[in-house]
Amino acid sequence: MKIIKRVCLLSLPWLLTACGTIPTYNSNGTQVQETNKPAPIASEQSKPAAKPQPKPAAVDDTAQAPAVVLSLMKRAEKQVASGDNHGAIASLERAIRIAPRYPETYYRLGERYFNQGNYQQARSLAEKSITLGADWLLRRQAESLINRASAYQ
Repeated sequence: MKIIKRVCLLSLPWLLTACGTIPTYNSNGTQVQETNKPAPIASEQSKPAAKPQPKPAAVDDTAQAPAVVLSLMKRAEKQVASGDNHGAIASLERAIRIAPRYPETYYRLGERYFNQGNYQQARSLAEKSITLGADWLLRRQAESLINRASAYQ
């Protein structure tokens, strides 16, 4: 029993240290320094608080596609299957106007231009897809499109 008490007493500081504050990070990935400021006095509380400034979105935050964009992309797939490449391009351009930060539409539009033989446009759209934060699979596909389009230039 004495051994258990000693082990508990010796491990208590380690447990308390482990339960200490966890460092917090801001959106830039830098650690935020916590300061122990005293509570503001009543005269400071009566001052109007400054309006918080909106933060710009990080470049690697990819946008989520609205349902209408997904339906336009499905429509473009059907148009490609039926041989209507120009209709598919129009559908994808409309999807880009609706959600301009969704990277997959740029890649798919680049594929359509590549199939038409417009390799420069296909390459620039694939690069735009990567800069908008394409995930790993879409990024690989876009890099492949860039390489294929570069081979024709």
